[in-house]
Amino acid sequence: MYPLKHSPVRANPDLLPRHYRQGMWAWILHRLTGLGIVLFLLMHIWEISSVNRGGGAAFNETMNALRNPLAAFGELVLFIAVLYHGINGIRLILFDLGIGVRRQRALFWGVLVVSGALLALGLSAFLRLIFGTAPALVPWR
Repeated sequence: MYPLKHSPVRANPDLLPRHYRQGMWAWILHRLTGLGIVLFLLMHIWEISSVNRGGGAAFNETMNALRNPLAAFGELVLFIAVLYHGINGIRLILFDLGIGVRRQRALFWGVLVVSGALLALGLSAFLRLIFGTAPALVPWR
């Protein structure tokens, strides 16, 4: 028999974030945005149920408390999460159909570009909510 050599235990380099490829980053972002959306839905259900807990006055009070720039910024973060999660979900459906499996890098960057373009279109509404006015990001506004 061969004697057992004791080698130091090292971390698998594939588990270090600097070694992640586009597919892994897409997976991580998809999971994080999904968790964020679920968290929002739970908070939204709690907020809407204030009508049952305290009647119309409590609901109006909750709505007035949410009319501030911080809540609008939270809605912007939710908008970004829903955009990415939805478009990346389409990418995953294409993978399930066998389309683009070998082109993960290009499709990942495509998801980010499409999400960024739609974000730019929707950003003017959120800037108006956060700051009260918004610069003209689209020519037809």
